[in-house]
Amino acid sequence: MARKKQVRTPVARQANTSAAYTTEFHHEFRVETSRLLLRRFLWFTAVVAVFGLVSLVAGPIATMQIEPSAATGESDPVASLRGPLPWIFSGIWLAVYAAAFGYAWRVKPAEAVVLRLSFWIVTFDGLMNLVITAIGVQGTMGLGGFFITHMLACLFMPWSAWQALRPMIAVLSVNALVVLFILHPVWKGEMTPASWAGLISSPLLAVPGTLWCWTRHSKRVKDFRFKFVNSKYSEMRRELVDARRIHESLFPETIDSGPVRFSFEYEPMRQIGGDFLYSHRRTSDDGAEHSPLSIVLLDVTGHGIPAALTVNRLHGELERIFAEMPDIGPGEVLRLLNRYVHLTLATHSIYVTGMCLRMDCEAGEVEYASGGHPPAFLRAVDGTIEELPSTSFVLGACPDEAFDSGPRTLAFGPGDTILAYTDGAIEARNDSGKMLRIDGIRRMVASADSRRPNTWPGIFKDEVIGFRGGAPPEDDTLILALHHSVGHASRGKASDNADTPESVRT
Repeated sequence: MARKKQVRTPVARQANTSAAYTTEFHHEFRVETSRLLLRRFLWFTAVVAVFGLVSLVAGPIATMQIEPSAATGESDPVASLRGPLPWIFSGIWLAVYAAAFGYAWRVKPAEAVVLRLSFWIVTFDGLMNLVITAIGVQGTMGLGGFFITHMLACLFMPWSAWQALRPMIAVLSVNALVVLFILHPVWKGEMTPASWAGLISSPLLAVPGTLWCWTRHSKRVKDFRFKFVNSKYSEMRRELVDARRIHESLFPETIDSGPVRFSFEYEPMRQIGGDFLYSHRRTSDDGAEHSPLSIVLLDVTGHGIPAALTVNRLHGELERIFAEMPDIGPGEVLRLLNRYVHLTLATHSIYVTGMCLRMDCEAGEVEYASGGHPPAFLRAVDGTIEELPSTSFVLGACPDEAFDSGPRTLAFGPGDTILAYTDGAIEARNDSGKMLRIDGIRRMVASADSRRPNTWPGIFKDEVIGFRGGAPPEDDTLILALHHSVGHASRGKASDNADTPESVRT
């Protein structure tokens, strides 16, 4: 069975883009958290170790004395151990924190290791307090001491709420077992109302630290997201500046001398866009001025970076077409472009409107083909205006065998000018929402100064911007003026060197 080609829908592409963005955000957030976690862990263990050292040195020496048993008058072995136990446990406690600090300082472990280490050292602290309380060592705070350590850890460590809650769950679970089965055995009925109240209320010890970690973590995520988006926006702006320079380098140089001259103005909706202009002139043995000039005007669906990437692909295809067939006509150019778009871009819902013109000054004519493109206008030297409508479908809408470019040939003599544009010009809206439309462009062409056709694109672009009231464009706009100079007549005919609007075609 033939394997079907998988088509990625716009929703799937958007989901993949969002996933990539989320992955990058989480990666950078984890990198920053890892650095912060190690630094804060060192501070936490150092501060607690210093407090422990002070407590160890300042502990009451009297607790080391052995007291006789009140019942027998003899020394009690357990009671005799209770004297030095505070120092013993304090020494163990201090050694654990000092070892943790030294390990983190030397090894610089990864984030996951530091998290596990912080969990176990705080849990150890709580279990140590429970053991001391269970064996009856005097002068200890029990869960109160663990609460202080846990709160200090929450203040220092960049924990999430769940990470702050885990040591509490472990220690409070052990505490419940100690209370129910060792200190006040429940099967003996030794649990008093006060004991039950203390056991039931013990989970409240987790609330302050967990709430603090949740609030701080949420704020840190929010602040980092703002910083992340801002940095990515600045990075993208810098990349778009470079991309626009590269993108616009694909556009041809204007021609302001010779028999055929053209100029254009381009205003992308964003930094870069999907409108494109391509020109090609075959170098002839007797000079390039009289060789036919081909112009291709394209408008890709969409805006911004995706459309600009599509333009880059189309530019490469046009380079190939004209390199292999320098004398190719507009109809065949459009057919090959339609085939390329249909096979490679239409599967991604990308289509192109295009217009291809080929000016032959020796023959005094222009051949053109238009695939779904807005109509161009040919203004003759005598002021008459002829519309150049679309001759075929939008490129990519139908397969090669069903596409007919329908090229047409028109007279294009000295003094004639062709004005072509993309739909961003005719779809410009004024403050009341009214579009400029094709009639608006026709009026501009009719009233334009025929003595300076090379200024038409700039003037028309300013008029379009004025019609919008200076508002940002809602689509890419490209305006092209193509002019047959009056001072260069067709071969075999007299050449009129006076480049004036009163010159008439021979």
